[in-house]
Amino acid sequence: MKVDISVIIPLYKGRKFCENLLSMLEKNCLYQDMFKKCKIELILVNDYPDEKILVEKKNWHFNILLIEQEKNFGIHHSRVNGINHARGEYIIMLDQDDLVRENWLYSQWHKMVTDNSDYCICNGWLGRFRVLWEEKTFAGRVNDLDYYLSVRNNICSPGQVMIRKRSIPQEWLEHIQKCNGADDYLLWIMALKKNNQFSLNKDYLYYHTPQRNPDSIGETEMLESIKEMSELLDFIGLLEKEELSLLNRQIARREYANCGIQMKTTDGINSEDWNWFSRYIKFQKMFYLMLDWVKIKNRGIKISEFFKKNNYLNIAIYGMGYIGECLYDELKGSGIQVKYGIDRTARDFKGELPIYRIEDELERVDMIVVTVMENTKNIIDKLKRDGEYPVMAISELLIALGDNYTNGEYYDS
Repeated sequence: MKVDISVIIPLYKGRKFCENLLSMLEKNCLYQDMFKKCKIELILVNDYPDEKILVEKKNWHFNILLIEQEKNFGIHHSRVNGINHARGEYIIMLDQDDLVRENWLYSQWHKMVTDNSDYCICNGWLGRFRVLWEEKTFAGRVNDLDYYLSVRNNICSPGQVMIRKRSIPQEWLEHIQKCNGADDYLLWIMALKKNNQFSLNKDYLYYHTPQRNPDSIGETEMLESIKEMSELLDFIGLLEKEELSLLNRQIARREYANCGIQMKTTDGINSEDWNWFSRYIKFQKMFYLMLDWVKIKNRGIKISEFFKKNNYLNIAIYGMGYIGECLYDELKGSGIQVKYGIDRTARDFKGELPIYRIEDELERVDMIVVTVMENTKNIIDKLKRDGEYPVMAISELLIALGDNYTNGEYYDS
């Protein structure tokens, strides 16, 4: 049977998202009788074999194919597996927690047909009020390969992009990334290198869920995925030497910002510029962490609830800067006792809280919470080696608290 559009959705612990995904796609099929204009199929690729996916049997206006993978292969493999089974002329790869408007498919398909384009990217929201792109700046860089290589991925998520199946580079289908995170980034670079262009759909159709969950890809994982992407591009030989150099310099900047790795002097960036860049990244991380914290508080959830639920009644705080101080203040009177802080330079002017250095012999507690924004993984690894107590970054703690977040809270699809 001829199919016009294939919607491919990899699932990882994704059973809880299926009902909403089916409902969203049904609304899209019904919008302006889209199902009469196009044959649409939904391909669900279950990348978590420990969880069986049950699809509600109903008279949907689209066909459903469920692919059960024998083991966890990762996001890139799952998307390619879906594409290999897809019969549609056009492909969209949606993430399991994405939200779209009811005119998402119609608008994207109509734009693709009208422009006769190979790739079409729509606008939408990043959070409740922020738009994904402003045309003034975005139009000038969405097709600029050097920008992707030297700065960042222009496109927030593949769910924004409808693709003509025949325009997907064969190299992307054959060379699978093992590290999750940058496979779509790799696709856009390959597509532009092969002279494909993105047409712009100004309609606001797509909502990128800003909340993270315990299975979300963190900055360290994304960095590793981008490094793997660079190695693949080098192995394939698709980029020129100068283009690969641009990408590797971007990776070096990311390593400096995220991991504290020093740049080589041959990169031509003076120390003052890099110190500024490092501070910028640090405060950006702090901003988003505090934003997550405020959102959780606005929902009436207290951090102390997490500790009580897990019987962590006596804790220590690593890092007594602004975030550590806020955590200490929030836990006052909650029944959770902060036994001490760990910080090389901190002093408690009220004399209420003992402060130790990480090298000191630390009293046993139920949990240590790490509140610093730099070298977090290294600090956690050291604390775990030196003691038997659980250690958690406050960012991961906030994710654990917000894991029951309902996507529809901000945007009713």
